[in-house]
Amino acid sequence: MQSYAKASDQYLAQRVLGASPQQLMAILLEGGQRFLMQAAQAVGRRDIAAKAHCTNRVLAIVEELTLRLNHEEGGELVDNLMKVHDWWTREILAASAARDAARLERVGRQMGEIRQAWEQLDQKPLASHEGLAPMVRDMVG
Repeated sequence: MQSYAKASDQYLAQRVLGASPQQLMAILLEGGQRFLMQAAQAVGRRDIAAKAHCTNRVLAIVEELTLRLNHEEGGELVDNLMKVHDWWTREILAASAARDAARLERVGRQMGEIRQAWEQLDQKPLASHEGLAPMVRDMVG
């Protein structure tokens, strides 16, 4: 198992080092989804320590997502993403405290939608970003 973990860490490091800014956002969201799924599973097992660990990891990822936004050039899209990140933080904390796996899974699904948008932006970096603003705005609860 140890060699698998080491290989996995090396693969992730290579992905991050070679990633565009859009790909980095998608990688972070992928990690956030994974930790939310693990947190939801921990809730089902009543494993408080694992839930807390995974919740802390995903909250750190949301913070990093917010720090990586381009506040100078992002305009309405960045404003909407900041609202989404703020809502995710509040929702993750509330869901964790209430031990509500369904709420954690809901945030994970939303992260998946945003992740897909970042992946699309990476494929078409010159495309207009305006189409993403309404989608992001609609994700704020």
